[in-house]
Amino acid sequence: MLMRNILFILLFCLFPVLEYAQCVFSGKIVGYSFGRLYICEQFGDESKVVETITTNANGEFVFNFTNQEIGLYRIHADTKDYFDIIYIGENIHLETNIRNMKSSMKILESKENQQLYAFISQSELAEYKIGILRELVKIYPQGDFLKAAEKELSKENDFLNTCLEKAIKIKPGSYAGKYLSYYKQINMNISEPIDRKMNFLARNFPMDDIELLNSNAYHHFVVSYLKKYEPSEYLNAAREILDYLKQGNQEIFAKMFDYMLNGFESMQRYDDLYQLSVEYGSSCTADSNLKTRVKGYTDLRVGAKAPDFEIETIDGEDYSLSSMKSKYTLVVFWATWCENCKVEIPRINEARSLFDRAGVDIIAISIDEEENLIKDYVRNNGISFKVASDFLGWDGAIVSDYAVYATPTMYIIDNDMNIVAKPISGDQLFTEVERLIKF
Repeated sequence: MLMRNILFILLFCLFPVLEYAQCVFSGKIVGYSFGRLYICEQFGDESKVVETITTNANGEFVFNFTNQEIGLYRIHADTKDYFDIIYIGENIHLETNIRNMKSSMKILESKENQQLYAFISQSELAEYKIGILRELVKIYPQGDFLKAAEKELSKENDFLNTCLEKAIKIKPGSYAGKYLSYYKQINMNISEPIDRKMNFLARNFPMDDIELLNSNAYHHFVVSYLKKYEPSEYLNAAREILDYLKQGNQEIFAKMFDYMLNGFESMQRYDDLYQLSVEYGSSCTADSNLKTRVKGYTDLRVGAKAPDFEIETIDGEDYSLSSMKSKYTLVVFWATWCENCKVEIPRINEARSLFDRAGVDIIAISIDEEENLIKDYVRNNGISFKVASDFLGWDGAIVSDYAVYATPTMYIIDNDMNIVAKPISGDQLFTEVERLIKF
């Protein structure tokens, strides 16, 4: 009898977990027959595909959430449009139209998403109008039309804020309610003393809910906060946010620090990256990937000396960076499995004449661990520059010396072993090479 009672208790306790694991996300997208949907985890602007499904002839689809984390998920279509849903362990059923998935959204099941779309369905057109009106107000000369545009802009902002407040009030403590609260306007005077700013943030934007990291809530707030400042003051604004975050959850601090580094890097604000890394990098020692990244911004910043290395190419040639005979060398860290590398490595190969004109030699160091994969890729893609690897993956000495935390990672180094550029995309790389030609 005792064993039967224990078994009953265990089954009873497990039942909510089993039910939680069987949640169904289903719906219909009118006008999207046999279309692919990419279900993505969302961290800020970064989408990570967790599953790809296909609608049927009627545009209907079904997806079972199994072991996915609570958070915001972004559903991309092949049309490049997308819509968001919140998953907290409840069934979700919806209907929409491929022509405008967000504004035509009908949530038929899921209270969380009904609350979310109480705002989103109303906001899309208003945000579109606000974007146009803001640009118009910036450039239009004084006069009656400008006054009318400013009045219309104020009206649309008021409408948007009203929709947001109404949606939050449906259930402030729900995931949707907490998520939407980070879309509120930051009604704070930036000239206030720092302690008042910190108190304002603590009251209105508490960044202590770890589950909200699985969304773009905190990221939206960070961008909105920075936009209150002039670009020349972004560094100080970033310091204020990071000082605020340091007082709370360290995982949230690390994730948002990483996000802010991404933003400053995309703006190519390398001096600011150095300052932030020096001032806050030591607070991220628990995150090895972030620690490596901070090293790249401090020890390997533009103007610093590049570490020398020797390596054997896949053709059996001994290569030493310090023995370069060209004016510059592009060092690219890549991998055959890296999706961005599959785009950028062929682009670099096709532009060899541009690199030759700038006096730039190229050495591509693969972090693959299998030689045949590298050789097959080089042969199949007709790669004409030097390719090498120590076949140690992320544990290689050169990878460590160059603080490689993602692929592709690129350095342009001159023949005095100075780092002259650290482009983070193919477009930035080609801009730097063209600058070297003019230089």
